[in-house]
Amino acid sequence: MTTALLGQVVSRGLTPPDPSTIENYGHLIIQALVALVTIWATVRKALQKPEEVVKVPVEIAGFNGDKVHGTEAK
Repeated sequence: MTTALLGQVVSRGLTPPDPSTIENYGHLIIQALVALVTIWATVRKALQKPEEVVKVPVEIAGFNGDKVHGTEAK
């Protein structure tokens, strides 16, 4: 009796899962990877040094009064 019960447990453990179970595990793995990458990118961005802002005079940037790049603004 014990051997038969043990045989059923082993045989059920060795049968492959159905496709919907495999698909569900695949979705969970992908969601976990997306979460890890999102957290990593957020932490990386938070620890990033701020860029130095360089102010360019208006004349150099191409704006001259009401004219933009040689055309009149409307």
